[in-house]
Amino acid sequence: MAMYGNGLHVPVLPHTIVPILQRLRASATPDPESHFRVDWAGIRTRIGMLPWAPQDLAGTTTDRLPVPTDGYRSEAEEYVGLGLSLINNRDSYRIVEVGAGWAPWVVMGAAIAKREGKSVTGIAVEADQLRAGWALQHAQDNNIDVRHVTGTSQAIREQLSEHSTDMTVVQAACWFEETTLQFPKLTDDDMGGAVSTDENAHMDYRGAFFDHVDVPTVTLETLLAGDEPTDLLHIDLQGRELDVILPNLELIAQKVRFLAVGTHNRYVEGMLQENLLKREWALLMESPCTAVFDGVKPSLTGFTTQDGNQLYANSRFRDADPVVIRQR
Repeated sequence: MAMYGNGLHVPVLPHTIVPILQRLRASATPDPESHFRVDWAGIRTRIGMLPWAPQDLAGTTTDRLPVPTDGYRSEAEEYVGLGLSLINNRDSYRIVEVGAGWAPWVVMGAAIAKREGKSVTGIAVEADQLRAGWALQHAQDNNIDVRHVTGTSQAIREQLSEHSTDMTVVQAACWFEETTLQFPKLTDDDMGGAVSTDENAHMDYRGAFFDHVDVPTVTLETLLAGDEPTDLLHIDLQGRELDVILPNLELIAQKVRFLAVGTHNRYVEGMLQENLLKREWALLMESPCTAVFDGVKPSLTGFTTQDGNQLYANSRFRDADPVVIRQR
C-alpha cells in the first residue's frame, strides 16, 4: 500500500512564520535613494522597473515583515521557503529559480547568503528578454556579481558548466528536453507568460492573442548539475510545472533540499501532492490557487484568478531548521 509524506518533517505552523522571517532581517539597511524600496532584509527593489508595484513605494524603507504579503513581490509562504533553505550544514548556498521574471528569490537568497559569509551559486531562468534584463538589473542593484547566458540549448549548457559568478541569468525556457519552444511577446505589466509547444502559436493558455518568438530550452539536468545540492529550487511556469517536474522526480529527489512551486491550477496541485508525497517529501506549506470558471478557456490555468504556492521538504536531507523537524 502506498504511503504518503514522511516522518521527519512537520508543517510550518502559523506561529513559526514570524520567527523564520526574522532570521532574514538585516542589521542595517541601505539608503533607498529616490527609486528603491528597501525591505526588512535589506534588499533593494527598483520600483519603477515593476509596472504592477505601487509606485509610491519608491524611495522608502520598511521594517515590516511580509505577513501576509509585502504588496509587490509575494506572500509570506515564499519567503518562508527561502528562509528555511538558507539554513544548511555547508559554507555554501545554491538556489535555482525557474520562470524567474526579475529573479527576486535568487537575488534575495544570494544577498543574504553572502552576508552570512557563504559562497553562492544562483541561477535564474527567464525566457523573456525584457524580464531577463530586469533580473540582471536587480542583481546589480544588490551588489551581486552576475552574468548573462544566452544562445542555443547546447551553448547554454556549455556556458553553465564553466566557472560561474555568484549569479547567472539564463535567457531560456526550462523544459524536460533541449529543444526550441514558443514564448509570447508580452506587455511590460504581464507576468503571465508561458511557453507553447505549438510552432505556429498565436493564442496563449488564457485565450489571449500574442505574437510568439522562438526560445531555446534548458533542462533541470543542466541546472542542477554538479556535486553540490541545490538548497532551493523555485519553479513558477504558469501551468507548465508538471511538464518539467514529473519527468525529473528522481533527479529532484537526489539534488534538491527544498522545492517551492507556484501553482496555477488545481490539477497541478493535486498531481504534485500525489507524486511528491508518496516519494517521502513533506508538504510544509500550501496556499491553493483560486479560479473563476467563467466562459470558455483553452486550459484550466486560464481560469485561475490567484496563483497558489506549495513548499516541499526532501527527507533525504536532514540539515533542516529544527522548527520543521519532528522532535522525538
